[in-house]
Amino acid sequence: MKEKVEVAVVQMLIAWQNPEKNLEIMLAFLEKICHEKKVDLVIFPELANTGYVKGRDREFGKGYINKAEKIPGPFTDALCASARKYGLYVISGLCEAHPQIPATLYNSAVLIGPQGNIIGVHHKLHIPGEEKHYFHPGSTTDVYKTDLGNIGMLICYDATFPEIPRILSLKGAEIVCAVFNGPKWLPYDRFDHLASTRASENRNYFILCNRVGEEDVQFSGRSTIAAPDGQIVSRSTTEEEDIVYAVLHNDKILEERAFLPIFIDRRPELYEAILKRF
Repeated sequence: MKEKVEVAVVQMLIAWQNPEKNLEIMLAFLEKICHEKKVDLVIFPELANTGYVKGRDREFGKGYINKAEKIPGPFTDALCASARKYGLYVISGLCEAHPQIPATLYNSAVLIGPQGNIIGVHHKLHIPGEEKHYFHPGSTTDVYKTDLGNIGMLICYDATFPEIPRILSLKGAEIVCAVFNGPKWLPYDRFDHLASTRASENRNYFILCNRVGEEDVQFSGRSTIAAPDGQIVSRSTTEEEDIVYAVLHNDKILEERAFLPIFIDRRPELYEAILKRF
């Protein structure tokens, strides 16, 4: 990993089913951040172009499907142009239209490089509740080598399954970025505990970017960033729009993995039972 990586987590209010408005908001955040600080990576929440889904509903579903975009498409093109303009990396969640099958969607996260290039796309692996009516599950766990370090992506419910962050870490991830649409009914300190646990389990940085606002449910904010020792290095304490800044240090990963060498000590031959469904 780069010696120091400066990140900005954008806890934004997403306009429901309004990609044009959301893109305008996101580009304004990018401009604000880059005028105030020098950052390497900016992260936006899950489904930042459309907002969240609702229960099975023909009329809503038709409108929601019509707002999805392919990758590349107008939404990612604009983010790519902004990343190139400011010379930084961008991660954003989005509702992605399937490249071949009409009316079929992915819940996706895209990683964009400072040359305005799309480096990678993650499709949400674990599809909960009402999302099952809308999204096709992904099946890959990729880690992307960048000038900042090795980056893995997760989407919301994916982070609840410790196996996935561990697989990313075994593939070399030094920074794991999880984009969320986390509801307010979750326990208040849930995100701090989740980020801290995932970071300390794998001795890498874990970044959790949540959203705010209200659709069928209210979203809680409280985005957070955890260091390899599990300490919270930066967090939002509000349920309003916010920007969470942090500096990630490569030395911290080296120190923690030297002190507790989990990838040397692990015993995968003992874990066969975890492969069984139940």
